[in-house]
Amino acid sequence: MRRTMFVALFATGLLASMVRPALALNVSPDTGMNMVAGNVYALHADAGWMYVGGKISAIRDQSNVDRCGADNLVRFDESTGVGDCTFTPTLPGAYVHGIAVMGGFAYVGGDFGLLRVSVSTGTVDPTFTPNVGNVVHTVLAAPDGSGVYIGGAFQRVNGIKRASLAFVDTSGALGAWDPGADNVVRRLRWSPGGYIVASGSFEFVGGHFDQSVAEIDPDGSVHAGFSADIAEVGAMTCFDTAPTASVIYAACGQKHNFMAAFDATTGARLWRKGLGGNGASIVLTSVGGNQTLFVGGHFGTRSPTSMPCGSIYLHGVLKADPADGTIDCSWDPHLIPDTNNFTGGWVEELANGHLWLGGKFGKIDADKHHGIARWTL
Repeated sequence: MRRTMFVALFATGLLASMVRPALALNVSPDTGMNMVAGNVYALHADAGWMYVGGKISAIRDQSNVDRCGADNLVRFDESTGVGDCTFTPTLPGAYVHGIAVMGGFAYVGGDFGLLRVSVSTGTVDPTFTPNVGNVVHTVLAAPDGSGVYIGGAFQRVNGIKRASLAFVDTSGALGAWDPGADNVVRRLRWSPGGYIVASGSFEFVGGHFDQSVAEIDPDGSVHAGFSADIAEVGAMTCFDTAPTASVIYAACGQKHNFMAAFDATTGARLWRKGLGGNGASIVLTSVGGNQTLFVGGHFGTRSPTSMPCGSIYLHGVLKADPADGTIDCSWDPHLIPDTNNFTGGWVEELANGHLWLGGKFGKIDADKHHGIARWTL
């Protein structure tokens, strides 16, 4: 097994990067958008809508007035940022953690397991009733529309053993996909290579050592040649990844907090940068013709001084160079509250030249942005 042990020097990783010139991107989010009453844990863009899940009780206007009630799942017009008060499904459970839209339905995961909602009527489909015995954290649609891959904290689906990973077809039947993880799966992402990248708090997937990040084929086989070079064995969580054909970028936390880049073939560490709190989300996109990483987390929101960057502090979201992880200290949106906020910038989604951020925040700098914000790239 290819694995390089190294000593993670948190302070060095956090402070060593030199500041580079900022790309042309406003620090302040777009104005005039609606907000939510509550916290956002899931985002998914489809057909001009941004589906928003979490612990949400209402859609609010920019004046902080509730426009309509909600039950943890809403959607916004992606171009205008206005919430759709005709789409207000009634859901069981306390929160939504994963969303994937496919074939006219939003497949939704949360503490209730897995269900689906008609995107045209906003009603829960009573014919789709898979029995998932615990939390579903992430939902990923199959490209052929045959069903969804799910990850979470469950051990059985429809009464059959499935350890934190499963495939459920559009009828609600359990599929054969069964790689099996030894602990919680937080996020599933498609790689351009046609395989799935799983991230979470596991050490083994399919019997193969894969600390917190694993590559899995649609047939359930695990890439044995890949093993992410993460020294903290056990008690470690990678919450999200941004895979490319050659590199997997990861946002991680728990035992140590960091963002990192790994070779997509071997898992060799290309770079790693310490964070002042969990790295919870990560996306890769182009800004001004330059490839750019955006990372969210509770760095700088668990404590306002936990994420120093040059002569300032960052709070809940940052921008970095994917080549070496250098952080752009001049792009510094300030998520508030910035004390004892262990959610911060929790989830990100890219759509139509926009960066969407969801999490636990009431303001960004001086402006109200309850739970959700958007930047035009």
